[in-house]
Amino acid sequence: MLRKQGKYQNLALAAALLAGLSAVVFLFLKGGQALTAAGFPLEIVFPAVRGLEVGARVRVLGVQAGEVTKIELEKGQVVVLTRLENRFREVLKADARPRIVSEGLVGGQTVEIHPGIASENLEIPNRLQGAPLPDWEKGLEQLAELGPKLGKKAEESLKSLDELTLAARKTLDGVNSGRGSLGKLATDTTLYEQMVRLTQQGQEALRAITRDAEAMQSVPGFSGLVRDPERALIRPDCKAKSWFFPESELFEPGTALLTELGLKKLDAAGKECAKETKTGSEIVIASYSSPGEGSGIPTRVLTDRQAESVAEHLKANFSVQKTGWLSWRRVTALGMGDQPPPAGKKPLGPAPRLEIWLFVPAK
Repeated sequence: MLRKQGKYQNLALAAALLAGLSAVVFLFLKGGQALTAAGFPLEIVFPAVRGLEVGARVRVLGVQAGEVTKIELEKGQVVVLTRLENRFREVLKADARPRIVSEGLVGGQTVEIHPGIASENLEIPNRLQGAPLPDWEKGLEQLAELGPKLGKKAEESLKSLDELTLAARKTLDGVNSGRGSLGKLATDTTLYEQMVRLTQQGQEALRAITRDAEAMQSVPGFSGLVRDPERALIRPDCKAKSWFFPESELFEPGTALLTELGLKKLDAAGKECAKETKTGSEIVIASYSSPGEGSGIPTRVLTDRQAESVAEHLKANFSVQKTGWLSWRRVTALGMGDQPPPAGKKPLGPAPRLEIWLFVPAK
């Protein structure tokens, strides 16, 4: 009898252990699903994702915020479904801007979200427009073609500059050693003409070096490395429409933070730019500060941030970077600091100000 009872006890114990293990596995699986299901959904539309996979990380300003749960094709675009932790609900603003970045040189793809600067929080559920991926392959091909040419030009320019420096040093050595004098330099037209020629050659050499650097502007993905306000704002082959805003109407004093009034002021320009969908059209946003303005922030840095803030707002709220389902155009943000417009271009108003230019090819 005792032996039979012990047998039943062993069976009951085994059944209890099996049930316990099943419960642990069940809770583990459900727990993982619960962790995934927690938070809130957010859809992001990209023109292409280039290797982004389900399970990829989603970050907000570099902080882990969630993951990609699904990737779908829709009308020639890619819809990326993500799920973010609830603590980021109050962080994301209405003008939040997502983009796809690589983790290291050979790492996978990650979705990085800039939370935005608008005063309104992002409504949930919502669908955000993601930034297009830069065409690095095409850019690298063009860079490979331009590289040898740029290297040769730069070498020639530097050689010319070295020769100029040597010639100037010889002239000054002659003055210092007694073969010339400041008085003779001032009265001798030959020496004067030589110095003028040296100065002109120096200017030409520096301009040549500048032109070599500016050639990088034509390479997709590398245009942001070199500033070229002249190329961006002087468009003789385009029709132009422009808007001008005093800094005080858009930003909080001494910052790049758009005010409620500033956001409303930009509505007309944003809607007008969004209506223009002609191929080859471009938008340039240029911010200017007052000469000698002392806000505690370098004027170039401040104007850079102001132009970028307006560009991000127009992209996020009016999709000014899009001219169709699969077509995009360049939106350039220029921080001009306290410099005047290039090539004698007439200012639209007194500084500090922000200008928006819409350039449309005449043909």
